[in-house]
Formats: sequence, structure tokens, C-alpha cells
Amino acid sequence: MVRLYATNIKELPSPMENSMLLNTISAERKQRIMKYLKVQDRKRCLGAGLLLNKVLPRYGVLPANVRIRADGKPELDGVFFNLSHSGNIVICAVSEKEIGCDIEKVEKTPEGVSERFFCPRETAYIQAGTGSERDNRFFRIWTMKESYVKMTGEGMNLSFECFEFLIDDFKKVKVRRKGNILSCHIMEYDIPGYKTTVCAEESDFLGNVEYIDIGNQF
Repeated sequence: MVRLYATNIKELPSPMENSMLLNTISAERKQRIMKYLKVQDRKRCLGAGLLLNKVLPRYGVLPANVRIRADGKPELDGVFFNLSHSGNIVICAVSEKEIGCDIEKVEKTPEGVSERFFCPRETAYIQAGTGSERDNRFFRIWTMKESYVKMTGEGMNLSFECFEFLIDDFKKVKVRRKGNILSCHIMEYDIPGYKTTVCAEESDFLGNVEYIDIGNQF
């Protein structure tokens, strides 16, 4: 079963103002936090660590057991998970098979990006929308793309033009790569103000988001 967890970091203290927070997360994540220059970026990274503290024990594993693969993707024995964050929201998708997730705060569509990086039919789909609908369509496709490359572990090494989302049927979005329909599965989640997509090898999804309060860790 694929499950999606989320938390809001709006009220999360800055790790630089409350160093005790850093004692609750892994040394690797501490290093990542300290590399960020902006307070909000540090809070998002910290929030991801605190969310893992809540989620992973439900599956009988601990954040301390997380390993980083050669492709940069985190892994655990018997549990697959992926993190993403944008704005004030941090998400964690968990599955029994490979999984990727992405969340993006919906803003104005950046000019020229879809033409440069998306497939022609995806670009046409975005451009068919107007105003806020166009913005929603752009970030819909973007989160699908990101979640797929995170699932495969290829990341930005795989050009977004190399695979295409078939979006004629909104209820059953499919992925095509090198002319073949892939066996991965897509689920979109409703988080107001954001576009959120999970891509997984597993087909059984829990369709709602479980919100978790990370506040009692500090």
C-alpha cells in the first residue's frame, strides 16, 4: 500500500535559533541543513527529518538506518520512501516498492520551460489552459516528471523529453518511454495551493493524505 504523509513547517523554529532540534535528526541531514543559506530552506530540510522521525517507526525502521545509494536516493531494508518539499509543506511517500514523489507550490508558469523540457503534447496541454488553469497544468506535469525520475533514481540525469505523460484520461495517467507504456502508477493528491504527485511501482494507493504534527519534537 502506497501512503502519503505531509506536515506544515510554517510554525517550525529555525534550526539556527533552536539547536536542540538538530539533536533529533541524523548527522547527514544536519550537514545538509547547514549548507543552506536561506532560513526557509533550512526549515524545509529540518522538517523532512522530523517527518521521517514520525513516519519510519510505523514501518519498524528508524531514520538512523537510512542508507544513501550511489545514485543519491535513500534506501532501507524492506521499505521504500521518498521526500519532497515546497513552500510550507513537506511530504513523505512510503511503499513496499520503488517510489518517488514531488510537491510544488502553484505559481505563475515560467515562460519557455515547457517548450524546452517537455514533450510537444504535454506543452500543448499546458498552453491550452488560460490564467490559473495554465499554471495548474504546468505544475501538474512538472510534479509528474519529477516524481517519475525520483522513483527510477535517474534524477536530472534523465531528460524530461525522454518520457511522456498521457493525460487524455485524467483518472488513469500513463507514462510512455521509448514508445512503450510503463508499468509504474501515478496518483495525484489534493493539497490546496500545491500540485502533488506520487509515482510508484506499486499499484495500490491510499488516496488521502495523512497530516502529521511534528511540533511535539521541539
